[in-house]
Amino acid sequence: MALPSQITPVYSLKIPSTGKEIKYRPFLVKDEKALLIAQQSEDLEVMISTLKQVIVSCISDDIDVNALAIFDLEYIFSQIRAKSVGEYSDLVFTCGHCDNEKNKYNIKLDVSTLEVTKNPEHTNKIPLFDNVGVMMKYPSLDILKKIDKGFDDPENVIDIITDCIDVIYTDTELFHSKEQTKKELKEFLENLTKDQFGKLETFFATMPKFQKLIEFDCPACGGHNRLMLEGVQNFF
Repeated sequence: MALPSQITPVYSLKIPSTGKEIKYRPFLVKDEKALLIAQQSEDLEVMISTLKQVIVSCISDDIDVNALAIFDLEYIFSQIRAKSVGEYSDLVFTCGHCDNEKNKYNIKLDVSTLEVTKNPEHTNKIPLFDNVGVMMKYPSLDILKKIDKGFDDPENVIDIITDCIDVIYTDTELFHSKEQTKKELKEFLENLTKDQFGKLETFFATMPKFQKLIEFDCPACGGHNRLMLEGVQNFF
């Protein structure tokens, strides 16, 4: 005889980058166990892989998780978490102005109210020279591993931008990145001027972000602190 099983509630949300509505369920015990193991590993690659697996498991719609932007996945995860373990999360912050043993500040954050912030100056269509420009796509969770290395290494920056080119266009032609070799795309980028390349870097600096500004006054020294929470690591 089959054991009884419960029917989990189903909720809906809209993907920030597309506005598409999807349905999801809360975490199950096996999902929380996987997330805990990933957190304890302190390995970004393990965290990314586990996060994708859990989101796929909780979403009932057929979507390509690998194609979603980082901020989409972070938002989706936060909403699933809010319905799974509670809408409020207890966070503790340390003052950056003193080392007093009483410099800790506790807040109760309503995770369900977190949103993706959008810069009105942001665009993914970037004209470069003459009639040539590019259409960019948002970095996926897999590209986060490269972004985590930082933007100080020029080769890493070119690698990230190469991965995020969707289409190179002219007035009469479209060159889809998937139809070009990575070498061809890199050569295209390396032949841009500094100002033209800077336009592509601005795409990343202004793209939507899943983040939250935390402000507090230290209970020990009274110093005012401003901290921006963002990044997938904050959701484990």
